[in-house]
Amino acid sequence: MEMTMRLPANYNVMSADEMTYTCGGDATSAASVLKTVFDVVATGVVILNWADLLIEARSWLTANKTGDIVEDAQKGVEAWVEYTTSSIWNGVRSISATLISFMGNIPLASSGAVIPYGPVVTALALLTA
Repeated sequence: MEMTMRLPANYNVMSADEMTYTCGGDATSAASVLKTVFDVVATGVVILNWADLLIEARSWLTANKTGDIVEDAQKGVEAWVEYTTSSIWNGVRSISATLISFMGNIPLASSGAVIPYGPVVTALALLTA
């Protein structure tokens, strides 16, 4: 078996320094580091917001639980709507936390699968209230 590599006629070998211009720069550039820091901080803020509102929802459910799951769900939705529509800030907080409750997951890079922490933790928190 012959090991040959066929390249296009206009192929030019490039040094590592030249690759930074063709590949978008060094991976440790200041912009890349700032974006990574911003992403980590933003993710932390969103998760802390979700946890804070989940704790409040759990406290509300403990205080207002009637034992009838339909009535409890109806009162919970009414309380959520009242809180969400009371101000723009509450709306942003509430909607972002609600999205995480239903769609929050941790991707597992190696397999492409995800761990659905949002639905699992939300369900456990509310079922044990």
